Formats: sequence, structure tokens, C-alpha cells
Amino acid sequence: MAEDAVARTFGGSHAEIGKTIRLIIASPVHLVGDGLAATLRCRADVIVVDVIDLGPQGIAKIADAQPDVVLVDLGQTDPATAAQVIKTVSHGVKLVAFGLDETNDHVFACAAAGFCGYVARESGADELHRALVDAVAGRMHCDPHELLPSLSSRESEILALVEQGRSNKEIARELAISIATVKNHMHSILQKLQVSRRGQAAARLRGSHAA
Repeated sequence: MAEDAVARTFGGSHAEIGKTIRLIIASPVHLVGDGLAATLRCRADVIVVDVIDLGPQGIAKIADAQPDVVLVDLGQTDPATAAQVIKTVSHGVKLVAFGLDETNDHVFACAAAGFCGYVARESGADELHRALVDAVAGRMHCDPHELLPSLSSRESEILALVEQGRSNKEIARELAISIATVKNHMHSILQKLQVSRRGQAAARLRGSHAA
């Protein structure tokens, strides 16, 4: 399963994050978006601000609302394209994916693009809600299985880029952070994976692709 290769799921609660989650749902299929909105409106700590597609009008609504999280249907959308257009108008927003092909390459493409959560199609309402809570709390979320130790959202992004062969300089440019920050994250990644070289960390990730 693709989700085996992403970071550990942590439970979350409204008490943990201490705030109401302002959510926009982005899907080209109105019935899907409306169904998710109806499910999540039952949660006391979630406000569904709007249901949109990622056309110009939808992007303008994200810019106006500045939500905490955008839940993005990737069934017909490239992760990098979706992340770029959303983050252009709302830099601090958290992105959670659903509806993508559940292969390792697609899941890790989401991590590299800046998504901090992924929910499988067969997930229920509780799992979806937990993904939103984890996103706001700054934790990488996937469905329950794991192969790699727990990495933060940023560490998962960086490791995915390392696995693609990117240098520290290229990663810094891609993520708009300093090279020193990349090095600090790499140090943390190496410690968590209990390896001494970035090539070994990339090999761990490649090994998880085959799991």
C-alpha cells in the first residue's frame, strides 16, 4: 500500500490545536465536494468556508478567505500544479490531498509538492477529520500504516526531494528556505532514520516505495 511509505499517523483533537479549523474543499466534482462538506460540517471544530474548484474563481475565494486548510481532490489534478496555485495566494495554508492514485510515486509527489496530509479513498469521516487536525498541528499524516519513522511535514518534503536527487541548494530554492535550514532538517532526518548519509536516507525512502 502506498500509504505504508509515508510518515506515522498521530491522533489529534480540537483541544490539542486550540482553534477552529477554517476549511475550503477543492474538487472539480460538485457532488464529491458537497458530500465532504456535509460530513465535515458535523464536526464542532471545523468550519467549511466554501466548496470550490481550482479555476480562477475558486483561487480568488481562497485568496479572500485565507483558510487554515484546503482539502484538495487530486483525482484529476497534478499535485505540484495544485500546490503552486493555492500557495501563491495563501502562503501559510495547509494542504491535504484525497482522490489521488494510491501509488508510492503519487503519494511522495504530494509530499514534494508541499502537501502535509493524504487520505485514502476508503477512509472514513474520523480519518479525514484527523488528517485536518494533524495538518493544522504541523504533523505529517497518512493512513494508519507506516514504514519510516515519524517525520515532520517539512522533513517529508525535503526527503522526497533528496530521493529525486536534488542538492541542498536546489531544495532551498524549491522550498524558499535557506540552505542552513535545509541542512538542519537533513540532520534531523538522518537522526530519525538512524543513518549517517543522505544517500542512505534516500535509499530508505526508495525501499519504502517497494513495500
